[in-house]
Amino acid sequence: MKIRICLLVAALVAVAIPAWSVESNPKVLVIADTGFSDSDLVIASHTVLQLCIMDWYACPNGSNFQESGTAATLSPSQMKHSGFSHGSKMARSAIAAYPDVKLILIRVVGQSSSGGRMPTSESIVTKVLAWSNKNAKLYNIGAVAISQGSTKVGTNARRCLASPATDKEIAALKAKGIYTFFPAGNEGKSDIINWPACIADAVAVGALDKLGAIASYSNYAMGQIDIYEPGYVIDTATIATYGSDNGTSHSTQYAAAKWLSLVNQFPQTRPALIYWNYILSGDPVTNSKGFYGWSSNLESVRETLVGR
Repeated sequence: MKIRICLLVAALVAVAIPAWSVESNPKVLVIADTGFSDSDLVIASHTVLQLCIMDWYACPNGSNFQESGTAATLSPSQMKHSGFSHGSKMARSAIAAYPDVKLILIRVVGQSSSGGRMPTSESIVTKVLAWSNKNAKLYNIGAVAISQGSTKVGTNARRCLASPATDKEIAALKAKGIYTFFPAGNEGKSDIINWPACIADAVAVGALDKLGAIASYSNYAMGQIDIYEPGYVIDTATIATYGSDNGTSHSTQYAAAKWLSLVNQFPQTRPALIYWNYILSGDPVTNSKGFYGWSSNLESVRETLVGR
């Protein structure tokens, strides 16, 4: 289910002020992925902006950057190839977890003439984060969720790939109260999680199975998983449209959407306080190998924040 990232360079350019008013709208979730169905009315009704950021000249306008009403969309024929429906599934997962969510959709994966995935790299994450950081105030961005990851490892204590530019953007967004959510990965490893989830300031999300235990495929590393959410499709309408599958990709979208729903419900409360209440709100979870962590309980968080 996890889609690996491997070379992208994208020019970041200024975008026009959208028709909707920042002051009159809740904070928005940025989702960057393979692209999104151009015929999914559910996704369309929640989308306020679309972009395409790539190193290939493969955006709809023939360049490596585009901002328009169709910059991130894929046709039905494009959606049939090489897992390109992944982005639509992610948007649907965010909507299922937070029905009032507003989305900025960013397409980051190019498609060849034969329908295959064009190579991408870790740098695309940095480009998306940099754009989100630069435009956070303009578009009222509240969270970023990227259900993509890399299995490359580094030599530090967390065995996390060295990526100073990405680390810097994640930290800068966090300082603004904008949290970034990434999947732990689906290789079933017990000592390492995917990049960029392994970055200390990122929110690393693991998967739960349908019994409420940590899914056997969900990567784990001591002290690195921040929260566990369901790793399966929770919305029957989504299953009917896109089928059912599993992975920490879904978990990541649920986590980002749930947290953002709390941020929008309690706008006067510091995002960091909401975050800590959120990740410690549910019951402890384990799996057969003895891994442990925490699930979430939004009602518990709401009761706590209302009582402050």
